[in-house]
Amino acid sequence: MDGIETSEMTALEQRQALLAHHVRLVARRHSHALFVFGSQGGLGKSRTILATLEDEGVSPILINSHVTPLALYGILYQHRDDEAIFFDDVDSMFSSMAHLGLLRSALWGTPRIVTYNSTQLTDLPSSFEFTSRCIFACNVIPKKNDAFRAVLSRCDQFELSATNEQVIDLMRSVAANGFNGITPDECQEIIDYIAENSDDRQLSMRLLGPSIRKFQYARSERLDWRSLLKSQLQTLGRKNEATKRLDSKSKDIKMLQNVITNHPDSVKDQQVAWCRSLGKSRASFYRTLSRYKDEVGD
Repeated sequence: MDGIETSEMTALEQRQALLAHHVRLVARRHSHALFVFGSQGGLGKSRTILATLEDEGVSPILINSHVTPLALYGILYQHRDDEAIFFDDVDSMFSSMAHLGLLRSALWGTPRIVTYNSTQLTDLPSSFEFTSRCIFACNVIPKKNDAFRAVLSRCDQFELSATNEQVIDLMRSVAANGFNGITPDECQEIIDYIAENSDDRQLSMRLLGPSIRKFQYARSERLDWRSLLKSQLQTLGRKNEATKRLDSKSKDIKMLQNVITNHPDSVKDQQVAWCRSLGKSRASFYRTLSRYKDEVGD
């Protein structure tokens, strides 16, 4: 994935490849902080970050559980000298003023000086210079929080989100040659069923492996595998608003591509057909057309 060869990659794979480039910037010391977020889990944020760091020969300090402010100060001090620290799914830090204050100091300034005043400090100094790099990955970020925005402004930022259609496309790509002993045709049948029965559920790549294992189990027990998958799909969370907006935009673009194909010589006819099909306004059509031209470089 050193280059982004979009012709052979799904839309989600393209986003993952772009994320990998952002991680390389941190690994190669061109950036000292990266904040990766998305509207849902299971899209490959952590896997892409860790795999890219490994490819770059960087062994990160992984923090993936709750830490107190004092513990965070200790971590920053212990790994203060030109290391890479990966904070994975420690979302609670971003709502705590004490944590955010430490991160602000660690991510900005020349030099970056972190301070902590507490009687609990025993073997730690009250301040130190921090030269390491930080990567953060989370799904939920606080809103209307000035202290958090101050931390975010000190980082490169990357959003990894996807529509259900994009998740399904990546599932098909991953399973194109079969998966875990299941033939390619069987995999596609499983994925077709997921696509047709997900309704407004939030899909992620984490669903593929368990679904194939259920298929294998059902076949060995001579059961209907569809009932097992359906019960799993029913437990998935509903799409959040961000993903619904992504799905809506994807639908708008797909319809635009259809009307351009059907009416290649008349933007007016394209607009009329698009608005009639989607029940949306003329202004919405031209906003979508402008966004589409930006994406394709027209």
